[in-house]
Amino acid sequence: MQYIIRNKWFSIFRQSSYVRDETDTNDLYKIEGRFWSITRKKYIEDLEGNQKYMVRNKFWHLFIKRAFIFDPEGNNVATVRRKFWSLHDRYFIEDCSIGGMEITGNILGFDYNISLNGQQVGHIMRKISLRDSFVLDVSNDFEPEFMIALVIAIDNITDRRRNESSGFSFSAGD
Repeated sequence: MQYIIRNKWFSIFRQSSYVRDETDTNDLYKIEGRFWSITRKKYIEDLEGNQKYMVRNKFWHLFIKRAFIFDPEGNNVATVRRKFWSLHDRYFIEDCSIGGMEITGNILGFDYNISLNGQQVGHIMRKISLRDSFVLDVSNDFEPEFMIALVIAIDNITDRRRNESSGFSFSAGD
């Protein structure tokens, strides 16, 4: 199944996004974050407001970029870690109960393949847009909320890297 993840055009006091189906007409999930957040904390919720996952970056880091995925009870279900140096952008999902996951792709185009134990189970692609927009393809036998949390984690890490390279490490809107 295909999911479209897109930031809202305008939201006051919150950084909000929504997740829609492949037709881009039906809302499926919402993503809520605070306007100011050092760790870029974001909540993935269903349309009734029930929290599915929370994603946040590591507060202190030197070279290794990490984001954590928590379940509604506050348990860390996965840690997304960016490889320190590679010709291709590469992320490892650690502490994941479903197995060894890895995300590899093109650092310039934000085009990634998600694999579980060596088999591709998903694909992430950034859409050209004035606001952050992604297309997530998920195999039928995977939990979509977890895969959406992976996209948010990679976007958080990418945003933080971009802000640090520009000399501005504390940003509004994430």
